[in-house]
Amino acid sequence: MKNKVKHIAVFAFLVFFGRPSSAQENWNQIKTKEGITVFTRTNSVMSFKEFKATMMVEGKVNEFLSVLFDVDGLTSWGYNLTMSKLLERKGDSLQIYYAVAKAPWPYKDRDGIYSNRIRWDVDSKTLFVDIDLLETGFDANDDFVRMDGYGFWEIKQISSNEMEVNFQMQIDPGGSIKAWMANMVASDSPYHTLYGLREALKNEKYQGKSYGILKQ
Repeated sequence: MKNKVKHIAVFAFLVFFGRPSSAQENWNQIKTKEGITVFTRTNSVMSFKEFKATMMVEGKVNEFLSVLFDVDGLTSWGYNLTMSKLLERKGDSLQIYYAVAKAPWPYKDRDGIYSNRIRWDVDSKTLFVDIDLLETGFDANDDFVRMDGYGFWEIKQISSNEMEVNFQMQIDPGGSIKAWMANMVASDSPYHTLYGLREALKNEKYQGKSYGILKQ
């Protein structure tokens, strides 16, 4: 039932608001810092605020994919991630991984199973990565609380070495964390995620790789 509600919410979001930022209804800008802008808004599905963050960054789409596909390296830039493990990958179009995120004391750390469905629009030179937090696929651990949520990345190649990055998520951290407390830090996660991504893109190990999905 939980996933059913979530998928209804995803459908409703796409129908009424489009993908990803063509509509600005109800978004509140809460932070602009070092070229990263963060927005939040409430919705009728979850009591936790939805967030999105945007930035312009030097780099190429294939470099973003290199960063995304390096699941073991996600802990070096993903916000508060302490562990990440690849569970499944199908070509360049799907990856599923497990990750653990640190929660503030006295709450239990959170874990999640992240599904990334990837597609490339050659006409607009835009990479879409749909994010869905799954309920099954990795055994539950009593040390952690399983998260729920959905969102997406949209990476648009603006010029030969510049990208527009849009990151949007709706997260239910689960357990006993109060909505007001989670909403207080809603700006931290997207801001630090984009900041970390920008730093990761500078790493030479992510440069010079090619992917078949980008040639379609």
